[in-house]
Amino acid sequence: MFEGQPKGLFALALANTGERFGYYTMLAVFVLFLQDNFGWSAALAGSYYSTFLMFVYFLPFIGGILADKFGYGRMVTIGISIMFLGYLLLSFPLGNGTMAMIAIIGALALICMGTGLFKGNLQVMVGDLYKSPELSGKRDAAFSIFYMAINIGALFAPSAAVKIMEYAQGIGFSKAESYHFAFAVACVSLVISMIIYFVSRSTFRHVEGKQEKDDSTEKAAEQEAAVELSPADTRARIVALCLVFAVVIFFWMAFHQNGLTLTYFAAEFTQKTSTGIPSMLFDVRTLLLCIVSIYAAFAVVQSKTTKNRVIATVVVLVCAALLIVLGLNVPAETKVAAPIFQQFNPCFVVGLTPISVALFGWLGARGKEPSAPRKIAYGMIVAAIGFGVMIFASLGIEPLEAQVTEKFNIDESMKAKTEEIDKEAQKLIDARTAKFNETKEQIQAELAKRQKQVDDQAAAQLAKATTVKEKSEINKSATILKANNSGQYEQITEIARLACDNEVNGIKSAAAQQKIQAQTVAKMAKAEVEGQIEQGGLLVSPGWLILTYLVLTFAELLLSPMGISFVSKVAPPQYKGMMMGGWFVATAVGNFLTVIPALLWCKVPLYVVWTTLAVLCLVSFIFIFSQMKRLEKVG
Repeated sequence: MFEGQPKGLFALALANTGERFGYYTMLAVFVLFLQDNFGWSAALAGSYYSTFLMFVYFLPFIGGILADKFGYGRMVTIGISIMFLGYLLLSFPLGNGTMAMIAIIGALALICMGTGLFKGNLQVMVGDLYKSPELSGKRDAAFSIFYMAINIGALFAPSAAVKIMEYAQGIGFSKAESYHFAFAVACVSLVISMIIYFVSRSTFRHVEGKQEKDDSTEKAAEQEAAVELSPADTRARIVALCLVFAVVIFFWMAFHQNGLTLTYFAAEFTQKTSTGIPSMLFDVRTLLLCIVSIYAAFAVVQSKTTKNRVIATVVVLVCAALLIVLGLNVPAETKVAAPIFQQFNPCFVVGLTPISVALFGWLGARGKEPSAPRKIAYGMIVAAIGFGVMIFASLGIEPLEAQVTEKFNIDESMKAKTEEIDKEAQKLIDARTAKFNETKEQIQAELAKRQKQVDDQAAAQLAKATTVKEKSEINKSATILKANNSGQYEQITEIARLACDNEVNGIKSAAAQQKIQAQTVAKMAKAEVEGQIEQGGLLVSPGWLILTYLVLTFAELLLSPMGISFVSKVAPPQYKGMMMGGWFVATAVGNFLTVIPALLWCKVPLYVVWTTLAVLCLVSFIFIFSQMKRLEKVG
């Protein structure tokens, strides 16, 4: 597997390992950070996640075009520097206000731009290491090794994110603030990646592209390769690559649910603890020992000297002994955090890569190895099987409608109840106010009647009066009597108003008590659900997710490294950077479409979400299989 590979492969792979460790550390907690820090819904967090991934995988297309003009090495160097600035900005805790939102968007933009210059061009450089005839046969194995290195970085990322967050919370930081410690780890990993790249640059400088302008041999080789392809051949290759890109869209739409709906499933519907031997799977030490054991076992079989076989055997035995020790000292209960599930995919990639390489090498020696397009097709049907596992896992949950009502709609129900209480209270208040206004009008009418009687009596008396003094006394008496009447009726009105206010206050008080009661009932209902969740009553075993990640990893190993190798091999030399960028454009479109299942989350039964993804994978398999002759002709 590793024998005969150029040193440049390992240098580039290690540089990519550091970068991917940082990226996946950030990605492991990204949607959870958006929910916890900003209080966003699953759909809104999912839309940001999918948009971010879209640009992460779209911009390599632009980066490829720039690299075709200015050189791959130069773009990689600029890209990794820009990514560092993005992770640095992301690591600052700025709260949840407008400034924090601007900083997050700015940081994500820098990461996207840096990745666009780094990711695709680094892979083109890997492919260019195998231009010579003596190395061309090792291309597929090389990309499998390169892909394995990516996943070594991703393997430790979820554990690193969880542990650093637990540490931050342990020293007094809030959960929302602790996410920034995980982002800071990503920043440090970029520094390590930069150091590896520049220290080992001499091993791959010859494939950095147009930076080596005086390399006439390289130029001549590229020109010769370009002349060999006719316009028809070039067109056929581009068409074939576009067909593969069309299928890639739906694979990545499905696969990258590992950071979205599969993470939601882990957080919301999967048991939060594990006991006994199965809990060892959530200890990264166990996974690492298993991986080392696999590689040592292969070394036992493939080593050409007795000494190497003995050393490999000792390594296998030591790993087995350490696994037994860990098993004997396994905790009574292990906490299972949602981000930790993302370590299984890279673990399976790293562990299964030598098996995959050995299997296809064995088939190749017998002339039975499937072509790269066939491997891609098989990858799609295996992905469909992976989501079939999730269909069965979801059927093991209580009816989704019941859980959604309890877990997600309690607040909405309480809000509706509160609005109804306010509505009924306002009706009573309006009715009492109307009654008071009616009483007030009656009092005013009665007062006007009494005042008119006083005026009539005064007028009759004035008609009989003969002197000025008598008339003055009559007018004075009438004025006093009318003033007394006004005071009396104002008092009656005030008594009626106070009675109205008391009743209104009573209505408001009763409404407030009803709202408190409704809120208390809602809190009790949510507490009951949370209690059931803690007991595992509404949750399924973590084994379902682990099995899903295993199956999806098989699909990934069939599709992703083989697809990248196919692009590197088939792309016309003059468009190599652009075509590798096209691979990432297809990936970008697929990542943008990842939001669709998130928009459906908890709005339809879970099995509908997984069935939709499985059907898309099956349709993609049928499509690419129908184009197999065309694809195999150019590849």
